[in-house]
Amino acid sequence: MKKTYLLIMLGLVFLMNACGSKNPIQQKWKVNDVKVPNVKALMKLAPMLSQSDKLSHLIPKSMLNRGSKALIIEMLKQTTFEFKADNKCIVNIFGKNATGTYRLSKDKKTLTINSDDIKMGNKMDVKALSAHQLTFDMHLEGQAITFMLAPA
Repeated sequence: MKKTYLLIMLGLVFLMNACGSKNPIQQKWKVNDVKVPNVKALMKLAPMLSQSDKLSHLIPKSMLNRGSKALIIEMLKQTTFEFKADNKCIVNIFGKNATGTYRLSKDKKTLTINSDDIKMGNKMDVKALSAHQLTFDMHLEGQAITFMLAPA
């Protein structure tokens, strides 16, 4: 009887810990670094931004066309991503909030963000995910832009 009681208690403790454990993506993240293979990949952001009511006026297309890589990277480093438990997310890009939904695949290798605010429906390849690090590749027109994030 004591062994059965002990096993039940251990099982309950295990279940409580398993159910209460937080998905590491569910927090607010800040971009620490961005790796861009070439500035043309950044120019692919222009159509996405120009279709957005909230964001189209924030980055002039001429800046993208001039190839201001360092400036754009610094601006991208100000981006935050907040992933909530209800699969909703807030992306603060260029100082404006864009809301949407996200889905992390069961194997935690693919992150999909959908937002009408920034016309973003990208599937991103997750390279690293822990409570302290999120790294993913965003693919735009054959170019991979790597975002490295840390908790905000």
